[in-house]
Amino acid sequence: MSQISPLPPSWPLIRVVKVLYGDHPKLPSISVYFQGCDAAPKCLDCHNPETWEFSNDFSVDFNYLESKVLEKLDILLTRYPQVSLALLGGEPLSMHNRTFAYKLAKRVKERYQDKVVTILYTWRLPKDLLNIGISLGYFDEFVMGKYMHKYAKQGFPASKNQIYMSNEQLTDTLTILSTALATCEKKEERLWINL
Repeated sequence: MSQISPLPPSWPLIRVVKVLYGDHPKLPSISVYFQGCDAAPKCLDCHNPETWEFSNDFSVDFNYLESKVLEKLDILLTRYPQVSLALLGGEPLSMHNRTFAYKLAKRVKERYQDKVVTILYTWRLPKDLLNIGISLGYFDEFVMGKYMHKYAKQGFPASKNQIYMSNEQLTDTLTILSTALATCEKKEERLWINL
């Protein structure tokens, strides 16, 4: 039975790291599949139900993970001028995995700059990222929203309801959402005072 409450974050939970074509719309990728998904309910007909469970059986030393990802990126970059690091799952932004996803994206961006495009897949929507607790600045692109089989399509992203955004687009969206929420809170506060 999959547990919703995350385990103590001592090490990232990783199911697999592999070279793939298809996890980024244009670039070959090193794909890191995080183990554990905190979506409730889960996506019907999820592509990776085997990644749902939070289990220490999938704990990986972060330094080892980082070294393997960098090694694979170095190899890909000998063949291509630009590649992608895809962070998927499970859920890279679960409470258990988000710090490790951030650290990995940061390390990759510092080492490779624009040679590596980091794409993050999450069931979360922009509103859910307002108070996520980590900087999103090291992630270049996002695929957001639950996979919904009834909206499945050929191509990218996998279902029509999912949102594909650049970091700049997400930053603009989060600014608009923050401003709107602040405005609503002020109006609600004034209404409460007038009651």
